[in-house]
Amino acid sequence: MAILSLSRLLKSFASRLLQYLVMAVGLAAMMAITVPGLHAQSRSWLAVILWCCLGFFTGELAIKSWPRANVKGTRSYLLTSSAVIDLLAVLPVPLGLLIGVPADTAWLLASLWLLKLAPVVPGLSLLGRVIEQEARPLASVFVIFLIVLVLSAVALYVLERAGQPDRFGSLPQSLWWAVATLTTTGYGDAVPQTFLGRMIAGTVMICGLGVFGLLTGILATGFAAEHRRRDFIQNWDLVTSVPFLRNLNAPAVIELTHKLRRLDLAERVVVVRRGRPGDCMYFIASGEVEVKVEPQSIRLGAGSFFGEFALLDGGPRMATVVTTMPSTLLILEVSDFRAFTAHHPELAKAVEREAVRRRGASKEESSAGIQPVSQILEDRDED
Repeated sequence: MAILSLSRLLKSFASRLLQYLVMAVGLAAMMAITVPGLHAQSRSWLAVILWCCLGFFTGELAIKSWPRANVKGTRSYLLTSSAVIDLLAVLPVPLGLLIGVPADTAWLLASLWLLKLAPVVPGLSLLGRVIEQEARPLASVFVIFLIVLVLSAVALYVLERAGQPDRFGSLPQSLWWAVATLTTTGYGDAVPQTFLGRMIAGTVMICGLGVFGLLTGILATGFAAEHRRRDFIQNWDLVTSVPFLRNLNAPAVIELTHKLRRLDLAERVVVVRRGRPGDCMYFIASGEVEVKVEPQSIRLGAGSFFGEFALLDGGPRMATVVTTMPSTLLILEVSDFRAFTAHHPELAKAVEREAVRRRGASKEESSAGIQPVSQILEDRDED
């Protein structure tokens, strides 16, 4: 099963890498074909490259549509955002050529191939979620922007149209000035000449700073809140997957979820080193680690913990710990541990019992492996 999953992962990675390569080659050819004075033979070769890239994306669309050959399946696929992006990568160029658009211009539509990057960028889905959650504050800022934009454009049109008819002779021209000023771009192609006009321009600049400051603040707050929400959900799932922590009541799990820090590690990564000062302990949510002790190393799997001595006596690390496979660890800092166990002493008791058990074990017993947390809980229940 693991080999099959790895094979699928490699195939997915290879196909995506090929897609990016074709996209890069196609976009480079699209840019090169617009260079004036290009040799005819070079232009022909660039056209061949562009047609090959378009053929690749057409074949990709056909392969994705093949499992959905029935009408209902095809209809549901075409309603997805992925299908819309695939169609935009294939149809615009041929349609442009069919209606008589010059080839150099029609191939500019190949820039739509960049939309294929959208589904693989996780930040875009997060941005969509933030905009959905903060729709009302964002709409309020947009209304403020619109009010200042229109009122300032009308005011400058009335004040400056007589003196600068070429720049403020119509309301659309004044709106262009208002947009450039309100966004603090200030191209300089239109500058009020009257005193009142310049006062209005200064006010518009200050309003622009305020409006975009509000916009930035809303988006930044939304991103931070969404990240906290996602981290909480992920940490909750990880906490409840550890048998030792799963026995805590719901309020305690919520409190602990806010204190734990998630750490994703690859295989053969050193987590802690022997002799280094310790300031945290680790819970294994998934994966496996190897504790390098004499005479034989010990392996700990999901549900176990290590590094507890650092929380109890503040001493140095007693062993080096290395991951044996991709693992997810939950880190509890010593300060958070003490604050949490002050309200939930059962966690401290279980950790202390395991520390005493490990200290008192002989080397022969230690080489047999550290007892899992589930055994500690059973012993505690028996007591």
